[in-house]
Amino acid sequence: MNLYKDDTLIVSDIHIADSFIKRLRGYMFHREPQYNCIVLSPCNSIHTFFMKFDIDVLFLDDNMTVIKKISALKKNRTIPPIKEVIYTVEAPSGCFELVKIGDFIKMC
Repeated sequence: MNLYKDDTLIVSDIHIADSFIKRLRGYMFHREPQYNCIVLSPCNSIHTFFMKFDIDVLFLDDNMTVIKKISALKKNRTIPPIKEVIYTVEAPSGCFELVKIGDFIKMC
């Protein structure tokens, strides 16, 4: 599965984290990303404790519209719950440079 903005490929070979254990683990404890991108669902808040690299984060509503974007989020940070967010998308820093708040994201 891949992630697109309009018809432009953003990230290929994404990992869907749709269970408690998959969401809990994410990128934690890895020196390098083991996935190109992780889609956490349902998820409206995150932390970067036990992470060893910076990440870009997109927060999406139920229509897959970007509600909030964070670039180069450092380790040991907490992002509190964001109203209306259903999906949180994490990727290594620099992956979401083309994405802006209000953009529609497609997974297929």
